[in-house]
Amino acid sequence: MRLAAIWSFLGLANLPWTAALYENGSVVAPCDSPIYCYGDLLREIELARPFADSKTFVDLYSHCRSYRSSNLIAYRPTIRPLDEVIAAFSNLTRPIQNNSALNDFLAEYFGEAGSELEAVPPKDLETEPDFLDNVNSSTIADFVSQVIDIWPDLTRRYVGGGNCSGCVDSFLQLNRIFVVAGGRFREPYYWDSFWIIEGLLRTQGSFTEIAYNIIENFLDFVDEFGFVPNGARRYYLNRSQPPLLTQMVRVYIEKTENATILERALPLLEQEHDFWVQNRTVQLERAGMKYSLNHYAVLNTQPRPESFYEDYVTADNQSYYNEEGGIFNATSPLNETERAHLYANLASGAESGWDYSSRWLKNPSDAVTDTFFPLRSLNTVNILPVDLNSILYYNEITIAGFHQQEGNYSAAIEWVNRAARRSEAMTALLWDAEHHSYFDYNLTAGAKNIYILTDNTTTQADSAGAPEGRQVALNPAQFYPFWTGAAPDSIKNNPTAIRRAFSRINDALDDKAGAIAATNLITGQQWDEPNVWPPLQYIIIQGLLNTPFDSGEGSDEDYVWTQDTALKLAQRYVDSAFCTWRVTGGSTPEFPKLQGVQEGANGTMFEKYNDNTTNAAGGGGEYEVVKGFGWSNGVLIWAADTFGQQLQTPDCGNITAADIQQNAKRGLTARSAVHLPRPDARWVKKFD
Repeated sequence: MRLAAIWSFLGLANLPWTAALYENGSVVAPCDSPIYCYGDLLREIELARPFADSKTFVDLYSHCRSYRSSNLIAYRPTIRPLDEVIAAFSNLTRPIQNNSALNDFLAEYFGEAGSELEAVPPKDLETEPDFLDNVNSSTIADFVSQVIDIWPDLTRRYVGGGNCSGCVDSFLQLNRIFVVAGGRFREPYYWDSFWIIEGLLRTQGSFTEIAYNIIENFLDFVDEFGFVPNGARRYYLNRSQPPLLTQMVRVYIEKTENATILERALPLLEQEHDFWVQNRTVQLERAGMKYSLNHYAVLNTQPRPESFYEDYVTADNQSYYNEEGGIFNATSPLNETERAHLYANLASGAESGWDYSSRWLKNPSDAVTDTFFPLRSLNTVNILPVDLNSILYYNEITIAGFHQQEGNYSAAIEWVNRAARRSEAMTALLWDAEHHSYFDYNLTAGAKNIYILTDNTTTQADSAGAPEGRQVALNPAQFYPFWTGAAPDSIKNNPTAIRRAFSRINDALDDKAGAIAATNLITGQQWDEPNVWPPLQYIIIQGLLNTPFDSGEGSDEDYVWTQDTALKLAQRYVDSAFCTWRVTGGSTPEFPKLQGVQEGANGTMFEKYNDNTTNAAGGGGEYEVVKGFGWSNGVLIWAADTFGQQLQTPDCGNITAADIQQNAKRGLTARSAVHLPRPDARWVKKFD
């Protein structure tokens, strides 16, 4: 089928092609590499499964010489030149299998993932977290201090390769020192870095400059590609992530009181915003009014290279095998158009950062009941998300402020007007007065996604006002407008209105022992219940903290409620991070190491937590919870700085040492990014 017909079916026919770097017939891929982005070699090796994690293969590297290609993408190497790799691959016996021949080929032509990077010596990295002096609990202060000490372990420098003309790899060149998230995430990621920067700016010392470096690296990407890719890999060049670069610049200026970065940054921030306007805009007409809002929409017809096997199975397998051994057959295979639709939605879901969630599913019952491929009904492209549009509003109003700061008042007014139009569109299309909340808009249904399926965790507050068998959706994305200011003045400046909007957050905290889950629906996907994501706690808390004290609207009691609820959630997050860290080997002078902790374990900061308890990590999705972890560290440090005098020493109750590897064997998590499977581990560079 012609691509024009496919994109028309997807509703993407009028989008420019600036986001997709390679098109050949029916193939639309993130880059033109026959190893890292599309083609027989990638497909046959990934389907042979020499690695448990598809990402391991497309990250492989060895030491060779760098050079610049005509399209300015940095190529660095396989061990041998590309033409030799392709020729040797063509000589392998078909079908390709995970056997000695394949492993010999990989050993001969590929090197370790991560070898394009080097660790920065800890002696070169200083920290000055003076905010810890204001933390009331000595236990929390000691815990946060130990988490701050993780930053050097996550700090990297790009060094490129050695002497191999024609060798290739997937890494995008970075000119300055940076911090990675951790685990299988060996490169910088876009939206993760916002919360990493929040932590680095409070860590101070060397890390203030590193926060600046991270921003400059992303500005380089905008200058080169027109947008910030999902991460620093060639296979991410067809998609971005929630566009938080403008907010990184904002928090940097606020914390350092140094605005000189704007001279370079401001035109590039406008350029990035233009990418989203030109490539991710939907226009709607309602009641005679025309509105423009944005969505995640990646032009893509191939499995994502870093998740090739998983995407291929989702699109091509005819039978679904659930965890209980049940087999559920598809009525018919997907045709070319349907497969392209699915691959575009998989990539778009990854662009959202919520990969994956019931927010994007047309048939969430498949996931809830575990009776069919949970992601085959992805509909990400046809959702107008509250969070994305809230961020774009924040960027518009922030860019207006930057222009005002620079004395360009006409530009400031233009950007203020853009923000006002977006806020108006969000109120018209995403706000629901009955439930006093924002909801994603579903283009397929032509309505807001207000009601979702019930499950065995549905509460009375969830089902109030919902049809039989349904509950009112609750997810942190609904509260982004209160963080970013996109809500209209009549709501965001009224403590009573804000209390009403956040009342279900308080109900959820009363109902569960942990913090706020990604949604109120259990599907097995990692951006659903029960998983608690640190950045989402930050956004809810910031939305509450933004409540004005002296607005002249609402009551003083309601204002106090908003601030108390913010503290309540901050305490719950700190409790979750601390107690889970303790059961995985962490200790402080007041709380010595638990008996039975695995040898060498010193506490783990997880990527996500659990809403049912404060001493368990989250699971589900494409990979298991990971140690490190960049944004978890950043949110913890921010919370300790913001609430230092109010936070209480966590009460973990009767806890015992956790066996993370044993938990993985029991199916409590999906795939580990830190405890790499043996076939993968020998291919990954160790930095400790």
